[in-house]
This record gives sequence, C-alpha cells and structure tokens, in this order.
Amino acid sequence: MLRSTLNLATLLSLSTALSISHRQDASYIYIPIEFLYGANSRVTTNITFGSSPSSHPITVVMDTGSANAWIWQSGALVHWGSPYLFDPGPCNLTVPNTTTYNPALSLTSHTQNISSEYVYAGNSKIVQGTLYSNDTLTFLSSPTASNTNSASSIPNIQLALENSAILRLRDNGSCAPPPSYDKGIIGLSPYIPTDSTATQGPSFRQNLFSASRIKTKTMVTWFNAPPSSLSTLSGGLLLGAIDTSKFSGPLVRVQNVVGSGQVGYYIAKPNITFNGQELVPDQNTTCLLDSGTHADYLPFASLSAGPSQFFNSSGGWLIDEYGVVGYNGTCDSIPRDLNLTYTFDGFTSGKTIKINVPLRNYARGATLNGGDDGVCLLNLEVGGCTFGAPFYSGAVVAVDDERGVLALARGGVSKDGSGVDAASLKIFGSGETFDFV
Repeated sequence: MLRSTLNLATLLSLSTALSISHRQDASYIYIPIEFLYGANSRVTTNITFGSSPSSHPITVVMDTGSANAWIWQSGALVHWGSPYLFDPGPCNLTVPNTTTYNPALSLTSHTQNISSEYVYAGNSKIVQGTLYSNDTLTFLSSPTASNTNSASSIPNIQLALENSAILRLRDNGSCAPPPSYDKGIIGLSPYIPTDSTATQGPSFRQNLFSASRIKTKTMVTWFNAPPSSLSTLSGGLLLGAIDTSKFSGPLVRVQNVVGSGQVGYYIAKPNITFNGQELVPDQNTTCLLDSGTHADYLPFASLSAGPSQFFNSSGGWLIDEYGVVGYNGTCDSIPRDLNLTYTFDGFTSGKTIKINVPLRNYARGATLNGGDDGVCLLNLEVGGCTFGAPFYSGAVVAVDDERGVLALARGGVSKDGSGVDAASLKIFGSGETFDFV
C-alpha cells in the first residue's frame, strides 16, 4: 500500500536492478533492492522491460503493501488538480518515454486486452489500463552494488500496462510544478485468489510460483549496513531461498494479525525505545509492514499524552514539526550509534525480537519550507502505525505464505553493496522453509 505523505507533504520541498542467479536450474530469484536518498523514496529496484534495443531501466516500487504488478504504457497520461474522487482535474502530463514500456517494440512481448484499475493511498492515487503484457524482464545489478556485472533475464513475466492515472491533488491554477508519481509497482503481498480487492492481478510472486520458477511461497528482504555518508541504502530480496549472513540472531516468528479486508502483513504494535527510555504506545491499532511507504508511523494517539511523552523522553534529540519528527540538529550530525529500537512479542510465548533502526536511516533529504536549517526532518511521524522503508532498512523480514509464517530478525549487518553470499544461501525445495523460533 503506497501511503500518502500526509503531514510530511505539507512540509516537504520535494522536487538495483533485479537479477536472477546465472544458475538457470536454480529455483530461486534474487532481487537487489534500494532505499534511495530522497524524501519520498520507498523500497525500489530497477527493471528493464522487453527486448527492444532502446529499452532502459525503470525504477519501480517493491511494495509489500499491495499485490498487483504494473508499469506505464507508452503515451500514458497523469491527471491532477481536483480534490474530488475520480475527477481528473484540469492538469495533466504525458509520462516520459524513459519511464514507459512499449510492447510493440519488443519481439518477446505478448499482449492481452485485459482492463485493470488499482487504488492507493486512501483513493488519492488511481491508475488504470486496458492491456496486460507478458514479456522478458532483464535484471541488472544495482549501480551501488559491489558486483555490477551480473545480468540475467526472466521470460514471460506478466504485468498490467497502465495508460492513465488520477492523483487527487488540488492545484493553484498553474498546473506547476507537476507532482511526483510512481513509475511502476511490483506488489508483493500474499496472493488471495478468492478476494479481488486483495489480488486483482497480475501477481508477480504467484506467477513465478505457478511457473515453477520458485518452489515455495517464501520471501526474505534485508538491507546491508548503511554507508558512512547519508546516501542510498542497498539490500536484497530472495524468493524461494534465504541468505543467513544477512541477519544476526535468530529469525523470530511474530503473529500476522491481518484482518478481514486488509492487504499485506500486519503485526501487533511494539514497545519503542529511544535514548534509553522504553515507551508503550497508547494507540489501539495494529501495524502494517509496508515497503511501499516512505516513512514509519508510530502508534501514539494524536489526542493523548503519548506524542508528548515520546518527544519528552528523547532528551531533546527529537522535536515535533507539526506531527513530523525532526532531529534537533543537522542530518550529518546524527550519531551513527543512535537507534530507534522496536521490541515485538514473538508468536511463541516468552519470545521477543528487537529491531534496531539507525536514526540516520530516517534522514532522507526532506526539507522544511522556510524552516530551520538546524533541524533535520525525518521520514518519521506519530499517529497510526505503518512500518515502511526506514523500518525495512534495519530489519530482515521473512514470510512463508503457504504456512502463514511471518518472522523478523536484526538486519543491517552485511557489507554495504554486497549481494547474496553463496556460502550462506539455502535454496528451498517444495515443502521447505526457513528456520525460525
């Protein structure tokens, strides 16, 4: 689920690729992922679509909060300028060719006349199309990875081609500047064929499983240790396998508390520790694990004493910028050992797991309009509960949809830019899964 920037949007001044193992008989897929340095960045990867010589990598969101896979069709239009639902508004732009796919230029494409419509961020983003395409996706190593020479392809992958979008945004009458919009989304949430609101399709993971390219419905995501500078964070995603060198301590199973009508993976709210002070959040809610969201949202009820307790317990490190959390200093001055720690109860009685997210991972270049240059605005807010890209940068998240297992471990331990460690890789056959406690 791509969450809107809400409070952050009113303050912001905004302006990887995949690879599959060269062992073609190996029934797993490795996808380098990134958390780019940018205020509205999410977990993304770069994909080249089709066999045209003019094809180019497109940055798409790898979204655990939605289930469907789509990319822009050549000539697609993005509409905005109206606050009303389904009203395209007076403004529009044509999606540049550099971020679109034209199946007519690809010798390996096969299209079908199938309509699609996907809704995100509380109906504030609606994308629509009339075609599906099956084609070869070429996956290159991330430019930030230590090994940039790896490249391979997966044939016959199905995606929806979207030709229009409506962004529910007011306009000042000038239609400028144009809004930011997603270049494509690969939904990664569980495939639920009996619920069209959850999985309309195409389902990237399910299609790979149905074609026996992976033998299990497992998925493991991780991020490496952050670089010394505030910049892009590198990581990876494995389907049908696990790399045990990417986490420390055990994988601890937690309860997936997803409710009826909800899409994705939900967990019970954690206790939150900062500056040596542990707090029990007071909002009555569950928490969505959503790599397609740019920020983390902490479950302190807005009209209670919870937010004040959170800021007061920080010892002056953190300040409230109209609901957005700011660091009281420059972003570069955030200590490297200063973490937000989330403690989750395990599925098994007596088990817990602590996830440490470096506070620096929340500093993604957001700025205040006319604000204090001495305050570092973070991709962190209070109210609701979503653990987005920043949380994923400090955690290993492992799921097995066949067994209904969701597990967490401490991430951020492997070398920045590193890919899969062959010595620590376990490829799953049918019926196998990862070890957890």
